[in-house]
Amino acid sequence: MFSRNAKSMVLLAVLLVAAGVPVQGQSWAGKGRLQGQVRDEAGKPVEGARVTLRIGNDTVDPKKDGPALLTTDKNGKWSILGLTSGAWGILIEKPGYMASEGRVQVNEFAVAQPVVVTLKLVPKEVIQKAEKESTTGQAKAAIEKGNALLAQEKYADARAAYQEGMAKLEDKSLHPAILRAISESYFKEGKTDLAIDSLKQALQIAPDDPVTLQLLVNLLVGAGRETEAQTYMAKLPQGTKVDANTLLNLGIKSFNSGKMDDAMAQFTRVVAENPNLPDAYYYRALVYMNKNQNKEAKADLQKLLQLDPNSKYAKDAQEFLKSL
Repeated sequence: MFSRNAKSMVLLAVLLVAAGVPVQGQSWAGKGRLQGQVRDEAGKPVEGARVTLRIGNDTVDPKKDGPALLTTDKNGKWSILGLTSGAWGILIEKPGYMASEGRVQVNEFAVAQPVVVTLKLVPKEVIQKAEKESTTGQAKAAIEKGNALLAQEKYADARAAYQEGMAKLEDKSLHPAILRAISESYFKEGKTDLAIDSLKQALQIAPDDPVTLQLLVNLLVGAGRETEAQTYMAKLPQGTKVDANTLLNLGIKSFNSGKMDDAMAQFTRVVAENPNLPDAYYYRALVYMNKNQNKEAKADLQKLLQLDPNSKYAKDAQEFLKSL
């Protein structure tokens, strides 16, 4: 059975543990005490602020060994017992406020004066910038997700991710590129009309974008909408190189419709932009022969055979040359 004094000692030990006195052997443990109050710029107490204490003159690192994290009460107050003498760093943080860090001296044998700290609100422009950066990061993540889904041929999911990315992007100058990706997803699903519509949406944002115009012309020609394709082709910046197959298809369409001048213009453009493309010379030779310009037709047929003696049109070219 414990004596009265023994019981008192046991009770005292329990109370000390309950009060947060550190286990002996910790380098920062002692008998010193600190207390303080956190206020805002209007002098009102700040409840729920986090108070981190670490011994030494280094920047306060919450990951290092030290007392447990403290939180201010409704009066903005905090206190702690069990600190060794020496320099201590105090870091005070709360969302919406700028963090405050400072140094105090702890003396185990002296009464500690309250540490009063005023937290300043984070400036609105800083919050707005952070929110914008966060939104931009989310948009980037959504677009990258869309790219990955498109590569996996998950077209509907890719479009959903792209739409999410666009919704989070304030800078609409990036929208045309995303709409082109959406157009690609529709095209790969065989939904050409929706692919065309997506490109037209992109042109509403950037009407003179040559990449979008070129893609739109290609899709319109492939869909048999040559007249509409010509309208958008006319909007291409001067000197823009158009896809050779697109021009060939336009030329063939004009040739079959008896529009020789239009066909000649298309084939001549292909030759100018792709001088080593054999097919262009063959088709232009057909126009020349139709216009009874045999000398020019002969030159194009010979060029075809020079570039590709094994061309699928080589036999026809040789026969035509015999008659010219």
